[in-house]
Amino acid sequence: RDINKANTAIESLAADSSVKVSASDFSPLEIDVNSDSSINAATKQVEEKYGKLDILLNNAGIAQAQEVAADGSGPSLRELYRAHYETNVFGAAVVTEAFLPLLRKGSAKRLAFTSSGLASLELAAKPDTLYSANNYPVYRSTKTALNMIMLGYALQLEKEGFVVSAADPGYCATNLNGNSGFKDPRDGAKELVKSCVGDKKEVHGVMVSDNGVVPW
Repeated sequence: RDINKANTAIESLAADSSVKVSASDFSPLEIDVNSDSSINAATKQVEEKYGKLDILLNNAGIAQAQEVAADGSGPSLRELYRAHYETNVFGAAVVTEAFLPLLRKGSAKRLAFTSSGLASLELAAKPDTLYSANNYPVYRSTKTALNMIMLGYALQLEKEGFVVSAADPGYCATNLNGNSGFKDPRDGAKELVKSCVGDKKEVHGVMVSDNGVVPW
């Protein structure tokens, strides 16, 4: 949503000797997934510049407060859920629909979503683990919903030659969690890349992680 942050990230990558890229390899695109006008402007920009889109990775997401403040200050429970669903679910769905015509013109026809192991109902049922449903109730419910969106597209678009997938990057140290994650974001990014370019037999219609397919 911030073109300046995007340019800063590009400069950082270009200066990183462990990554073989240059600033000219990137073309930042400003988009607010909570704004239909911003989404439409972004699709128009891609259409005018490239005429198609090969891969779409829905990566935007938020993880804010998970419960109402004890003193009653701050957002209500309804507001907490609404904010998370606006970005993590509604935003991804609207962005996908907006870019779908360009994806159909693309040669790769890849659609991917950044999900989370916290979305798994099977793992959530285990009370004494990091994945327990006791943790992150608002955020995790949005990722469960996102997985259903992914699966719906996987079934609908397969006949058109699309590969649709979700990825669990793991608990990475990012701005999403105040850099409290224990996993290097570089390693988490590998799962996102896998969902975007991995073999169809391994990624289509499922959520992948560094441990293989994550159970629903």
